[in-house]
Amino acid sequence: MLDRWSEHPVRPVPVRCPASVAMAVVPLLIAIAARLTPLSSLLASGSARAFDFQVWRPLVFSLTTSSVISAVLTGLLLVLIGYQIEPMIGSVQFAFLYLLCGVGGSAAISLAGVLYSFEGSMCGLFGLMAASAVVKYVQKQDIRADIVLLTMFIIWAIVVGSNTWVADIGAVVVGAVSGWAWLQTRWSSYLRQLGAGLAVLAVCLVALVVTWVM
Repeated sequence: MLDRWSEHPVRPVPVRCPASVAMAVVPLLIAIAARLTPLSSLLASGSARAFDFQVWRPLVFSLTTSSVISAVLTGLLLVLIGYQIEPMIGSVQFAFLYLLCGVGGSAAISLAGVLYSFEGSMCGLFGLMAASAVVKYVQKQDIRADIVLLTMFIIWAIVVGSNTWVADIGAVVVGAVSGWAWLQTRWSSYLRQLGAGLAVLAVCLVALVVTWVM
């Protein structure tokens, strides 16, 4: 008599995370293109008056980085985090959240008066980590490692004199709020989930508009 497990072996279902891979590859391509073209001047964010009302800048801020090495390292971390988060919330919402955290980072540097930044890829990563930490906290999981890691990254940015720490904090705040909003709407309709995300986006854009008109 054949063993039923040998007749019907259990095969692991491959986890597909297309949004994670895409969000990891695009900043690398942008970093390479920025070395060959004036792309950085078109996509950078900040409080410079020349950037006022150019809405595409905050929307793509999380895809920007001037360092190929930074793009590779950030991409690897993003894929690792994506394998945990993307199957839970879906590819579309994962990509939206990644870009949304970049908008939060862009709003933060504009409010802080940072004139120019082309280092937004870490914003998306930190925002995703913050959203994941909020979800794990509500589920009574240990988030001390998440807090320590985020704190270390931000302190390192401050120590080396980078102005990206301001954007990182903005992204963490937006990511945490988005994680909480997802928990409130995860059993609701897709439109309600989308509405929660758009509400967070609207707040960030209003903050940006305030800096543009002042």
